[in-house]
Amino acid sequence: MFGDSFQLDAAVVRMKRIMAALAVAGSVGFAIWKGIPWGSGFLLGAIISIAGFHWTHRFVMAIGPGGEAKPKTWKSVLLGARYLIIAAVVYAMMNSFGLNILAALCGLLIAAVAALLEILYEFIHGT
Repeated sequence: MFGDSFQLDAAVVRMKRIMAALAVAGSVGFAIWKGIPWGSGFLLGAIISIAGFHWTHRFVMAIGPGGEAKPKTWKSVLLGARYLIIAAVVYAMMNSFGLNILAALCGLLIAAVAALLEILYEFIHGT
């Protein structure tokens, strides 16, 4: 599917580094600009986004070539129900700690931003 030069593992490592950098920069930036509730909300969303990316990547690698033939049923249910679980956790934390929901939603987007930046990197460097 991909050319011989594309290295999936290297791309995933770069994306994880990009997500970590965006999480730190975004939470510090929001904390300075709008206050601690915004910075904490962004960090919460970023952590959820990074965890979701990690779990999805592991799931896909498990069912791909060389992985398990079929994932366990509970893993499939957990993967499908993760958005409900995430919504419940975010709702509880927003009510308990007063974090900003808009900042958390911005933090949830860092996986998408990291994917776009990785695409740009591949266009430029062509590895």
